[in-house]
Amino acid sequence: MFLMHQFVVVAAGLSFTMFLTREGQVYTCGTNTYGQLGHGDTLDRASPKLVEPLEGIVQIAAGPSYALAVARDGTVYSFGSGSNFCLGHGDSQNEHQPRAVLSFRRKGIYVVRVSAGDEHVVALDSCGYVYTWGKGYCGALGHGDEIDKTTPSLLSSLKNHMAVQVCASKRKTFVLVDNGSVYGFGWMGFGSLGFTDRGVSDKVMRPRILDSLRAHHISQISTGLYHTVVITSRGQIFGFGDNERAQLGHDSLRGCLEPTEIFVNETVIALLENA
Repeated sequence: MFLMHQFVVVAAGLSFTMFLTREGQVYTCGTNTYGQLGHGDTLDRASPKLVEPLEGIVQIAAGPSYALAVARDGTVYSFGSGSNFCLGHGDSQNEHQPRAVLSFRRKGIYVVRVSAGDEHVVALDSCGYVYTWGKGYCGALGHGDEIDKTTPSLLSSLKNHMAVQVCASKRKTFVLVDNGSVYGFGWMGFGSLGFTDRGVSDKVMRPRILDSLRAHHISQISTGLYHTVVITSRGQIFGFGDNERAQLGHDSLRGCLEPTEIFVNETVIALLENA
């Protein structure tokens, strides 16, 4: 049955995986200690199994031990570990099967995308508004404080901007807006937030534009534990943060405190194209 479906998206958590089919169904497998597989129990699954309550799903995201799914009607479902309030239900209770995040539904908010961080979540609605919830440490939620949010909270400081992508990782968040600008907030460790003026604090408590990228129109952003990479509308790649293991593509730098262009060896590309 599993092999008959056409899969279009995968999302990997700490020790579990989610699979999304073209028909909008979700399958999961792996560790299920907190119910993150969504089958109503805590039994591990050695092979992908259909999450039966979910239908019409268009996007999935996996945190370390929790899962998120966005339905075609804009509903957000969450399940797994309730640690750090990442499920968005107002408490830290684990959920063994998908549960709709009611605060969105009650307000008539149509969510189009979510990003699952280690300890917090960021969501984007159809109007381009951004919402965050979970652990507020280091300002990762962008509300000007470090207070945890147990349910989705509108990021009011970005209401005048049309967000097109949201990206969360450990203690930091990025928001890409329609004019190609990037806003970042949270922990500045290793320079992975892209701000060079660290000063006495290593935290950015509210969304702040990355001045170092103003000259470029950014089309996509992805952030890891200690480094971040962006792509411009012209196809250029820039990275910043930790480079201890050359994850930014530079063999002579231990880190990049500001966005530094990553160059791909054209000889390698040519060899791949001719293979």
